[in-house]
Order: sequence, then structure tokens, then C-alpha cells
Amino acid sequence: MLILKKIYYLCPLFLLFTPLPSFASNALWRVVNNLCVFNYQQLGSVFPCEKVYLDEGRAKGYAIVRDLETRYHYLLVPTLKLKGVESPELLLPATPNYFSLAWQNRHVLDHVYGKPLPRNAYALTINSQKGRTQGQLHIHIACLKPHIRRSIDRQLPSIGEDWTELSDNLVGQHYQGKRIRQEDLVGIYPFMQIGNQLAKNSGEMRKFGVAVIPVTFENKQQGFVLLADEAGRVKNNTGHTENLLDFTCRGFAR
Repeated sequence: MLILKKIYYLCPLFLLFTPLPSFASNALWRVVNNLCVFNYQQLGSVFPCEKVYLDEGRAKGYAIVRDLETRYHYLLVPTLKLKGVESPELLLPATPNYFSLAWQNRHVLDHVYGKPLPRNAYALTINSQKGRTQGQLHIHIACLKPHIRRSIDRQLPSIGEDWTELSDNLVGQHYQGKRIRQEDLVGIYPFMQIGNQLAKNSGEMRKFGVAVIPVTFENKQQGFVLLADEAGRVKNNTGHTENLLDFTCRGFAR
């Protein structure tokens, strides 16, 4: 019986990381929905996820799952079926603040790293519709590439309270950024800010990749820079913000 359970657990993991055309785009949702949530509700186990939260029901729930292909890389995945950044539910105030939840769960990286990472090591990103491979909304939790950290820190004085064009490209893409003067993301809704301030209409949300980067401002106040990469706005822009991430975390050892 134990062997059968192990086979039951491991087969979907094999499918998740095997490029089967008919399965690939739904792989993440199937693992979270068919395995993590099912195991949590029926067996009291969150395997193969790291965490499943359903205290407020599935509509407000989420799971934390590790990307097995990269060591320091986790995903926050809603337990509500949402396609991605273009989902209209993200512009509604009743929808959970997934970026805030991802930030609250960032310390999953510490467990793999073996010790606490500094605050400026982390980054949260979501890709645009064309910049992703999965058909279920997910926010990447990982480390920021060291050279991207240096670039953002260098440009920080010129990033304002309103959307500002970054003077230097990040991984060849032209970003807009704005300051968030708050040490956490409670009450800060990146999707709504982009939807209300940058997107021409709700249908344009599909073009945006979003990143939230922790920073320390000139007065030592901790906060964030919210970054938006609109696919097609400028040559080379794809909305693929995941390329800001470092899945080794080597540049942030204490």
C-alpha cells in the first residue's frame, strides 16, 4: 500500500517536468489541484507542495510549490483557477493579494539555502501571457540576479513615486518602475496599479510582466520598486520578467 502511494505521488511529478504537448500548459494546475489540494484535504499532507492554505476556502487559497528543475525557485499558485496576469479577477478588490502572500512566504528559500537570506536577495515576478508556459497564474519567488540588483540600486534615485522609465535596460528590456514606500506589501496591489495606471484597458493586462523588488531608500526606509515590462511597447520587450531571477542565489551569501 505504501509503495502504491509513493507511485501515486511520483507519477504526476514525472508528468510535470516532462514536455508532453497535450499536458504541458496545465501541468502546474494539475499538480496543485489534483495532488497538493487533494492530498491536503484527504490525507492531511501537502505533498508535493511545500504549503497549502485553504483556511478561507479555495477561492482565497494558495499553494507554495518548488520548481524541481531549479534549486532556489518556488511558485505561489492560487487554488482558484486563474489563467494569468490577464485574469480580470486580479483587478477586483476581493481577490487575494497574491504578491503580498508571496512576499510573506519568501522564507521558503531560506530553508533550502540553509540560513536566512538578506532582504535585498529576494524578487517576485510574474510573466506576461506570451512570456509564460503555464496556463495557471503563478508568482515566482527566487533571488534577484546580482547585476540586476546593482542596476536597480544605481537607478533608484531617479525612480519616482509615479511610473518612471528606467534609464538602463534590464536584461535587454525596457522597464517602467515606481516606488512603494512600505516595508511589506499588505494593501499594495501591483495588478490593480498596472491595470489602472498603465494598461489602456483590461484586455491589455495580458501584455504585462510584473516584478516586485525590495529596496532600501535614501533615508534607510525599506520599501520596494514595482516594475512593469509591457510586451511590444518597445523593441525587445516580451513581458518575460522571470529572466531577472537567479536560481542559484550565489550572489547573496552572508
